[in-house]
Amino acid sequence: MNKIFREMGTLKLSKSRISQYRILNSDDSFSKYLLETARFTEASLFTFLEKYKKIVIKPAFGMGEIFVSTENNKFKVLSEMNRAILMDKEELYEYISMNELKHKHHIIQPSRQNSGFFQSPFHYYITVHRKSPTAEWLYISSTEKYSTLSDKYFYMFFIKKMKKISILAAKKLGESFPDCHTVVIDITYDLKGRIWIQDTMLHFQKSKWSQFQILSSNYSISPFVPQTNLLTKATFNEYLNNYNNIVIKPCVGKHGSGIIKITKTDPITYEIHTVRTKQTKPSIDETFDFIHTIYFSKPHLVQEGLPLLEINGCPLDVRVITQKVDSSWKVTGKIVKVAGNGFFITNASQKLLNLNQALQSSNLSMTNSEQLEYEIDSICISASKLFEENHPDIHIIGFDIGISPQGDIWIIEGNYRPDLAMFLDLEDKDTYMYIRKIIKSRTKPTD
Repeated sequence: MNKIFREMGTLKLSKSRISQYRILNSDDSFSKYLLETARFTEASLFTFLEKYKKIVIKPAFGMGEIFVSTENNKFKVLSEMNRAILMDKEELYEYISMNELKHKHHIIQPSRQNSGFFQSPFHYYITVHRKSPTAEWLYISSTEKYSTLSDKYFYMFFIKKMKKISILAAKKLGESFPDCHTVVIDITYDLKGRIWIQDTMLHFQKSKWSQFQILSSNYSISPFVPQTNLLTKATFNEYLNNYNNIVIKPCVGKHGSGIIKITKTDPITYEIHTVRTKQTKPSIDETFDFIHTIYFSKPHLVQEGLPLLEINGCPLDVRVITQKVDSSWKVTGKIVKVAGNGFFITNASQKLLNLNQALQSSNLSMTNSEQLEYEIDSICISASKLFEENHPDIHIIGFDIGISPQGDIWIIEGNYRPDLAMFLDLEDKDTYMYIRKIIKSRTKPTD
């Protein structure tokens, strides 16, 4: 294993595709499920073109695929933004290097894209999760990348084997990455019974997908977690058809960057709301293609849209701070963020209020605000304990809590490094001072 790590050069062990490939490939039982993978160079490109009719080039980190196929002694290049036909390998390498490569390091693999019904692979993302570094890895879910009628029939014959392979892959990777508790396996199969691991994606502490696994697996907390899945063409269509209003967000992000709201305004019209701009598309396929081309440089989630409380037509949510005080989790602060006019996320807030002020000014229909606040506190404390089980080193969490006009409560997300500056904007600074006091007490040296 040490030899493998030395060969990785400057690539970071914790995230690079080539590193994960080499870890899995070091186990002989996995090699038959792995696509041949190498660092992209001129030499590796020429070698792969001799061996395969179709290849794919991916960044060592993040998303973005460049497909190259050979046909009639010509090379066709297809990426999200470009199409090109090149006449020889040298011209192809120069074109890819100059026009397609957006990152420092890339990998190259054979491509298993569709090529006729009986050869066509079916494509899934398998999520596996463990509660702690010493816990067993468990199969959580399978997410279709593309929805096909034939896939529904053949899926049941392959899912058992895909689960087993995915759990073993996560176990192998988890030995090298003890702080990773959620792994997504990009896996395909075809009607000849062949299964390939095309990619592995590590979701660390900051990942919203990893947080969703922690919260949704708990019976008492899961009712307060919005329906969420990895974003694919299949889940995009499914969620829009089920909810009419959905939110797309990056698995890892901050300050509301990259969050998109999609609304089905009528049977043939879809509204795309990004930050404060809106545009419409005439079909669900055009809507997906648009956001996929513009925004998907990293993994995203799709989530049901939530009918949030409003003040004068502007949605709001509650930032709840929980902290580990001695041996118990406590709620130490709450502040309400009201979105600006034309915005659907509260990161661009026009005002900050205490909870009582906000509830009195909102369109909340229930009258028992004390009971609502008690439920919010209880939910956040329970969620804090779950997060701590998964990550024992955390001691402060900032929850974004959504409330509906009927008083329903949702955990939108948790932040392990919450911004506390917003509490300084309240007229009463006591909450901010109390939170800071607890933080300082943890950093005091002991005798």
